[in-house]
Amino acid sequence: MNHFMQEAFSLSGQVALITGGGSGLGFAMAKCLTAAGARVIITGRREDVLQEACKELGDTAHYIPFDVTDTANVNAFIAQLTADYGAVDILINNAGRHCKKPVENITTGDFQSVLDVHLLGAFALTQAVLPSMRAKKHGTVLFISSMSAFLGLTQVAAYSAAKSAVLGLVKAISGEVSCDGVCVNAIVPGFMDTPMFHQATDKDPARQQKILGHTPMNCYGDAMDIGWAAVYLCSPAAKFITGTSLIIDGGCVIGF
Repeated sequence: MNHFMQEAFSLSGQVALITGGGSGLGFAMAKCLTAAGARVIITGRREDVLQEACKELGDTAHYIPFDVTDTANVNAFIAQLTADYGAVDILINNAGRHCKKPVENITTGDFQSVLDVHLLGAFALTQAVLPSMRAKKHGTVLFISSMSAFLGLTQVAAYSAAKSAVLGLVKAISGEVSCDGVCVNAIVPGFMDTPMFHQATDKDPARQQKILGHTPMNCYGDAMDIGWAAVYLCSPAAKFITGTSLIIDGGCVIGF
């Protein structure tokens, strides 16, 4: 029984690509997937951040600098990654870009820059890894959504639109590829103690107070909460889960 339980949650032998994997939620997921046995490749724009992250992750982790908005070179990026480390078994579309402005002040350029990361970049990477996943009848794609897809959060209209669209994208893609053994799901983090969260709220104590007042557990989440959830959704234990979203929020969505 113990061996069975270990195998159910093991990612041994799997190659995982995590975008924005050098910090925050991406780094937490990289740590947890590494602990579960995966060979993890993290990517992002800042090589120094990726280098430091890999030092902590250990010998089974690697990094490749890449900007997910460079969609013209996505196929070449995946081809090189595959040649160096093997075909991607797990893709976690985690890279993010925030834009906190009153709705009247958001430019179309601001809006597009958010969509370019959360939607177009994630979609292009997903397209690039799906053929090999479908061919071998095995694979997992995770998208990261947000509380802003469920709650009317102020001053994040572009981010909210992108994260809401992610949920629709998960359903649409899973409807096409799940017949080939590829699971596509979303994780919906609540308000997590990460650098991006602090960037958005440290100068807004009223917003922080409102968040905690809306969260029954009365605290922020830990990034590792998201990491272990990712391990579960990528593991054999979750082989019959696709096209859905897992909310990890301390009860925020149902808070009053």
